[in-house]
Amino acid sequence: MTSIFVTHDQEEALEVADRVVVMNEGRIEQIGTPDEVYHHPATPFVYQFLGNVNLFHCRMEEGKTYLADTQIEVKGAVSGDVNEAKVYIRPHLLDINQNAVNNSIRARVKFINAAGPVVKVELMSESGDPIQVELSQERYQQLKFIKNDLVYVTPKEMKIFVKDYTI
Repeated sequence: MTSIFVTHDQEEALEVADRVVVMNEGRIEQIGTPDEVYHHPATPFVYQFLGNVNLFHCRMEEGKTYLADTQIEVKGAVSGDVNEAKVYIRPHLLDINQNAVNNSIRARVKFINAAGPVVKVELMSESGDPIQVELSQERYQQLKFIKNDLVYVTPKEMKIFVKDYTI
């Protein structure tokens, strides 16, 4: 039986639907399966609408992408220079390390909420961007960092939107 279910509860929509239509101010932003819409958002609106997200501004110069002052590797990067790109990363798609690794951003630990199955960590990057990270209890116990420690945040996955172009 075909039916249309209208809701503002994103989690509910993703649980019960075979196909999802995300609308913004009366316009369709994306149509797809719950998995497609959540894991491959077509627009910045869809990305932000379907869960917590970290937003960073980046620039692209001479084929290299910079997040703050950190050069990051991006598959399918835009050639040429772009000053107005935005990077979206969900909190659970970030990892924390105590030493610098490829694509890592230096940040300081501001708050740790270790209650529950997921440890929520609030950081501040050197450039002043707030960063939210969600870690497993196991990963948190391995790292043993505390408030005000200097750490390195590494994206496992990210989405870059450049005006009319998505990477």
